[in-house]
Amino acid sequence: MRIKGTVNVLLVEDNPGDALIINQMFKQIHNIQSNIIHAKRLSEGLEALCNRDFHIVLLDLQLPDSRGIGTFNQVHEIAPDIPIIILTGLEDEDFAIDIVGEGAQDYLIKGQVDSKLLWRSITYSIERKHIEHRLRESEEKYRLMVEKIHSGIFFVDSGNKLTYVNKQMAKMLGFTVKEMLNQDISQFTNSEGESCFKKHLKKASEGKSLEKSAYIYELELLNKDQTSVWVLVSTNPMFKSTGEYLGAISIMTDISSRKGIEKSLMETIIEKDRDFFMVMGNMVEAMKPLIQNTMHSPFEYYTKFT
Repeated sequence: MRIKGTVNVLLVEDNPGDALIINQMFKQIHNIQSNIIHAKRLSEGLEALCNRDFHIVLLDLQLPDSRGIGTFNQVHEIAPDIPIIILTGLEDEDFAIDIVGEGAQDYLIKGQVDSKLLWRSITYSIERKHIEHRLRESEEKYRLMVEKIHSGIFFVDSGNKLTYVNKQMAKMLGFTVKEMLNQDISQFTNSEGESCFKKHLKKASEGKSLEKSAYIYELELLNKDQTSVWVLVSTNPMFKSTGEYLGAISIMTDISSRKGIEKSLMETIIEKDRDFFMVMGNMVEAMKPLIQNTMHSPFEYYTKFT
């Protein structure tokens, strides 16, 4: 992302020599105008964040009125959407790396920075923060879609346990979401249904190259009263970046009321459902990078919002 116009910088640094060097570096960056607000204490920096808009914060963690991770936490809490670059000494590099793990975008070692490195760090930090913001928006959009959709959605892990169930699926089967979580899928189907589902899971876990329609199948589930509920299911496998199988996301719609109708009509209706599942499958594909890149497991992604 190319930064245009004036870059508003909050520099929180109590050492006047270090502050002077950073100001000089900004002057050496061609074709960029910068507006630097210099705060010598954390309290001054927090006040500036409350009263001005900034693109970036350059933060020394060792200040007269605050030291260590508490300095970062206070800035991050008051301005969570502004990227923060930690300014540190060589002896504190490991600590600075830990702070990056807590949410800072980058760190720079004093005495080892030039204008090019400073500007590169700023542009990359702003871009990464922008991407994080877009990911959060996407996560919220898909979360709302998953919870409000009239179809059932569930996730089984590599051990076939349900680690996510949306409210619609639980309602279809007469359970609460809590009653279904961490249960084996076999608890909600008969032996034929279990065999059918696990056959498709096996194909998914092996990563076989199939047409999307091949992942769409009929499945007999059992509700809380042990009555059959026929559903049309689309199953999509989930893998880690290493190729390890995580489990599978399944989307289902109740077709129980259609089971007694004429076969030709049933096939026509199911064909329309296949088109619906193609669209839903694309939604699942869009969700996968969010799940794989930001969480250790899909369950963590979903439970973050439920």
